Amino acid sequence: MGELGPVDAIVLGFPGQRLTRSVLDAVDEVEARGDVRVIDMLIVVKDVHGEITHHEISEYDDLRDMAAEVAARRMLGLAGESDAEQIGLIMPPDSLVVVVFVENVWAREVAVRIREAGGRLLSYTRLPQATLDAMEDQIETAAAYGDTSDD
Repeated sequence: MGELGPVDAIVLGFPGQRLTRSVLDAVDEVEARGDVRVIDMLIVVKDVHGEITHHEISEYDDLRDMAAEVAARRMLGLAGESDAEQIGLIMPPDSLVVVVFVENVWAREVAVRIREAGGRLLSYTRLPQATLDAMEDQIETAAAYGDTSDD
């Protein structure tokens, strides 16, 4: 396998113990555009009694095609039973968590060049949606009042 771009572990939580097809379709669409590449996925379920189980993506009929593609990349196994147990401890009862490991394909070449130059990623922070929403509100308010300053 060639050089990998940056890899993110995205943790998604859902009430109840099922994953909707629309979420899976959205992941497929983003991958089809080439922005990211799913390299592994772990599903953790906590039932109403607090019993924790984890599943591989190949165990879900709706995910078999994705599981075959991931298996072909020989990347399965980034998360395992101990990870599922740790996740399960903080999950509320009657919920499902999906951990999706994605390679940021769009950043692969940049990451390779940084490593070739002896550099390394020092920090990576994803801004919370609430922060982005507040920034958008400030921009809209400033635009409504004609404020174009950079303060």
